[in-house]
Amino acid sequence: MTQGQKIDWAERRTSRRITVTLPMLVRGRDVHGHAFEDTTSSYNVSRDGASFITTRELGMGQPLALIIPRRPLGREGGAQADFETTGEIRRIIPRQEGQWEVGVLFTGPRLRTYMPETA
Repeated sequence: MTQGQKIDWAERRTSRRITVTLPMLVRGRDVHGHAFEDTTSSYNVSRDGASFITTRELGMGQPLALIIPRRPLGREGGAQADFETTGEIRRIIPRQEGQWEVGVLFTGPRLRTYMPETA
């Protein structure tokens, strides 16, 4: 990944980001073509996308499969199904040595969000 590989996604964002740590399962292929499945956590989410930290070397425009469980990872059962979608990498920001923050635009189902009522 090159440090200059980022798109000013904030300029085109259509939904509000929420800084929240949610468990995520990310599946895809790294820049070397190796398939992976990693458990990580979100950095922030919106109706249209999410960002997370990874140690995988990924590329701009790359497709990923994402799962945000509605119950703890590894637990079966529960009334609600996990949120599963696909996405495309739109932003890559280098963090610590060997880590990147990856911003993904959902290309599959979008995340339903709750907005509190105002009085």
